[in-house]
Amino acid sequence: MQSRHELSEPGLRDLIRADLNAMSEGRSINAPRIIARLALHARWRAVVVWRIANAGMRAPLTKPIALWLADRMLSMSGAELQPGASIGPGLVLKHTTGLVVGREVIAGARLTLHQNVTLGDKHPFGGQPVLGDDVTIGAGACVLGPIEVGDRVTIAANAVVTDAVPSDCVVAGVPARIVRHGAAPAALHMVGGKK
Repeated sequence: MQSRHELSEPGLRDLIRADLNAMSEGRSINAPRIIARLALHARWRAVVVWRIANAGMRAPLTKPIALWLADRMLSMSGAELQPGASIGPGLVLKHTTGLVVGREVIAGARLTLHQNVTLGDKHPFGGQPVLGDDVTIGAGACVLGPIEVGDRVTIAANAVVTDAVPSDCVVAGVPARIVRHGAAPAALHMVGGKK
């Protein structure tokens, strides 16, 4: 799998636009609705604040501001999204409480995270996950690296993933195992791999 850092990166405005469109989940959005959602919903604010903090990590003078923004985001939303992580456009946070994303995490486009998800390492400084495009991670799941997760993967609620996952499958359980190959039903990740 190609490192996501090697791909050309869209600008901050394009990333935020893609995230807000993804967060709207198919509903039409306009400026007043975006403003209302940013004012009322911590998950919308968390995505925008994280993008700004992530951009701030690229210059030495703005790194302290980026770290401060990440700390404020944790206080206001319960999401600890490290600004050093690399996540492609279309990030969706379904709920922010308990989210932890480590600074070495690399994820492709259209990542969806539910509450209490942890993306981190098995051991301190042991490497963190690299996730493909169109990955959905259910509530309470842990993905611990260094591992690679392919494209179009659904990780069921409360799964613990410590081994590589190929593309186009659903994994569930502790430790996580492949429970389905191919496209996943929309709600499968919500119920721990059971219909």
